[in-house]
Amino acid sequence: MLLLNQAFMMLWEAILENAMLVGALFLLLLITWSYWGIAGRHQKLAYRFTSVLAAITAGIGFFTLPLFFNSSLGSLNYWVDWAFHLAMVAALFVYAYVVILPLITGLANHSA
Repeated sequence: MLLLNQAFMMLWEAILENAMLVGALFLLLLITWSYWGIAGRHQKLAYRFTSVLAAITAGIGFFTLPLFFNSSLGSLNYWVDWAFHLAMVAALFVYAYVVILPLITGLANHSA
């Protein structure tokens, strides 16, 4: 339980240090989901394409996320550091998916 508490404290500190970025990303999420609600129907191809784009984003994030914490991949020495890093990469994948999906489906509907 202590490790989970420490992980949440690390996450909270990261949010506070990057409050403007977190706010901008949250606003982007709200805008894209509002657009998706207006755009209409959804297509299966869009889900696959979105998965690929989100995976690419997470892959790039694997190497660049430590820079946001004034760190590098070489300084991830402990399993807790790696667990936090991989959780952040997974969160980036999910975030990229839920932001890109409304855009892709909306653009596909407008071009059809």
